[in-house]
Formats: sequence, C-alpha cells, structure tokens
Amino acid sequence: MKKNNWYRLDNSGMIYPMVITQNTQSLYRVGVKLAEEVDPNFLRVALNTALERYPYFRVELKHGFFRHYLDENVRTPLVEEDDGVLLKILNFRQNRYFLFRLTYFGKRIFLDFFHGLSDGNGAMEFLKTILYYYFKAKNDPIPRGDVKTLSTPEKKEEVEDAFRRYYAKTSFKKGLKKMASGFAFQVRGKQFAYEGFGLIQGLVDTDRLLAAARSYKCSITVYLAALALLSVAKARGESKQREDFVAFIPVNLRKKFPSGTMLNFTNFAKCSVPRHCGLRLEEFVSFVKNALKEQLREEELRLKISFTSLMDSSKLLRYTPLFIKSFFSRVGRDLSTKTKQTMIISNLGSVKIDAGDRIDHFLFNLNVSERTPVNLAIVSYNNKTAISFTRKIIDTDIEKEFFSTLSKEVGEVEVISNFREDNDVL
Repeated sequence: MKKNNWYRLDNSGMIYPMVITQNTQSLYRVGVKLAEEVDPNFLRVALNTALERYPYFRVELKHGFFRHYLDENVRTPLVEEDDGVLLKILNFRQNRYFLFRLTYFGKRIFLDFFHGLSDGNGAMEFLKTILYYYFKAKNDPIPRGDVKTLSTPEKKEEVEDAFRRYYAKTSFKKGLKKMASGFAFQVRGKQFAYEGFGLIQGLVDTDRLLAAARSYKCSITVYLAALALLSVAKARGESKQREDFVAFIPVNLRKKFPSGTMLNFTNFAKCSVPRHCGLRLEEFVSFVKNALKEQLREEELRLKISFTSLMDSSKLLRYTPLFIKSFFSRVGRDLSTKTKQTMIISNLGSVKIDAGDRIDHFLFNLNVSERTPVNLAIVSYNNKTAISFTRKIIDTDIEKEFFSTLSKEVGEVEVISNFREDNDVL
C-alpha cells in the first residue's frame, strides 16, 4: 500500500485538538508489566520498527485553515524512563511532536496516547506490535496471536474514518437531545495541587470475576460499572445532589459495524441509576444492564455515529474557520460547572497475544478532569484482569469501598497504589 505523508483526523478525533489547554489534554495510557526488567535499547529498536508498520502513528499535529490534520513526522521518537507522573501533559515540542509517549520503569512499559490519534483499541494494537519486536530484538521466542507485523499487509481501511463510512443523515435536534441531555451526580473533593493523577489498581483472577458477573446474569463490564456506581453511592451518599449516578461506557463500534480502522471508532453508552434506588448491587446491575442493552441497539448506535459526523457532514461546520470552531468548542466545555457523567468506565476486554509467562499483565488508565475526577479502566490478559482507578482528588473513599466489596465477591484482590496523595502533604 502506498504511504501518504499526511492523514485526516477522524470525525471523533477532530474535536480533541480543539479543546487542548495548558492544563487539559485528552490522554490515556495502555501498558504492560513484563516478567523481567525492561531493556530500553531493545525497546527503542522495537518502537522504530513498529512505526514502519503504523505510518499513520508516525505523525505530528498540524493546523489547517478549516481543520487540524496529521502530517508525517520524520523525527526519531524518544524512549525514556518514566518519571512516575501519571498521564502528565504531553509537551509536543519536547516530545519531538509525536502524539504518543513511550516510557518504561522497572518491568513496566507505558504508552500514553493522545485521543485525537486513536482510541484504546488502536493504541493496544500498536503496543502489541512493539512487544512483538521487543522480544524479537532480544532473541526471545516471538509472541503468537493476532499481532500486526511488517509481514502483515497494511490495509487501506486501517486509516479510514469509519464514522464517515457509516454516516446516515440524521436530525441535529434528535442527536443533540440524545448526546447532551441531562446532568449527573458529581464526585467532588479537594484536588491535587501538583501535576499527576492518583492510581489505585486491583488485579483479580478473570475466571473468578466472570463467575461473579454471571451470578448476577450480566457481563464483566456491567458488573464492574454497577459496582463502581454503587461505591460512589455508598461513599458519597450523604451528598445533597439529586442527579442520577451515570456511567459513560465507551463502546467499540467495530463489533457492530465492521471496520479495520486503527483510528477512533468508539462512542459512549449512557447508563443511569436513579439517585435513591437503594444500595443493593442487584439493583445497580439491573439498571446498568438494561440501559446498556438499550444503548447498544443498532438504531441508537447509528444515531450516535451520524451525530459524531456532523462536524464533517454539515457544510456550515465543515467550512467554518478552525479558530472559530476551537473557540466555541472550549467555551462549550467551560460554560457549565456540572457534569454529564459521574464516571467513565472503559473495558478493553482481553488482549489477544500469547507471550507465555514473559508478560505478567496489561495496564489501562483513563484520563480524568475537574468535573469527572475519578474514572475506571479495565483490561484482561491470561486470566488476570487489571482494574484501574485514575483520580484527580485526594480522597480514596470510592476505591476503598469498591475493592472492599469486590474482595468479598470474588476473593483475593491484589491492590497497589502510586500514593499520589502523599505529594500534596506539606
């Protein structure tokens, strides 16, 4: 396939560059813990080799008159030791203008991704390829499974805007009502004074987690989302807020609308639990399960796809100068002090790669914001599931409630923390 030297941002990705500020950036992290210490020299070789397979990730962000776009980046990407500041702002200039950051520490490899470039599914595929060439550079056995390598033909649809492909004309009013209506119960608390987020992560046996979910006749995603919202209700139940507990759950649209795109192709399912429904996990599971089932109907997903594509499909929006679109995008976010979601809960599912015992487990962290200061990310590998809370506030009451209940439900849970709150103690 002939390589382009520039690429379009997809319809979902184009909003992220418009709302970048000095303190706000749409980053997330995928990572892995290996059985042995990471060798940075082999990791550099692996990254540069992997980028040959993913030329659309070897890019920098450019400003056009009507939109941002991605241009080829001929610089050599950095591979540095991680400084422990979780999801710190990505300084594009210092990062040689790449839209991702690859770091390591001890046995761990971290890949921080700018959401304008890809969603978590695309970033995880990239990380798998990096791991493939890392083990190959070390002369270790090559991982098996579904991994893209230089011998895997690059397909044109890898850089397709799948939102464009599945767009159908829709009512702006109807789409806006579905996507923007209603506010949610908001987690509040004293926020960190310095850069970096808090991390509390639990590792649990996937089979035991699945058994617990099945006992409630639901999926792992529904089970953990319900438990997370219940933990908010128990930890913050004395709040006078009247809004419902709302989880925004990213949906991988590739499962419903076939596409091999490595760009963004996810949308949110809004799952609400009434503010005063009780404090039983069964009730929370029922509300989340029914809401997710409704949100996954093809009609609902098509509406969201089409609404996401309005920036490109509307001639008025398409030909509005970029500085005007960016201004109103930021103003739109800043006008309200309330939030649409209590928490974002994302499950990447099981990572399809077989490296035996050389990989202990994978990692996944979501970004957080002032209005949504606690989020939850989930990823599984080789019968081990990592459940990671990222937070912007000092309090850890929600996480304590969550893992206390989870351990009663599934047995042993290995919990670790980066103790970010200690940095704010004078």
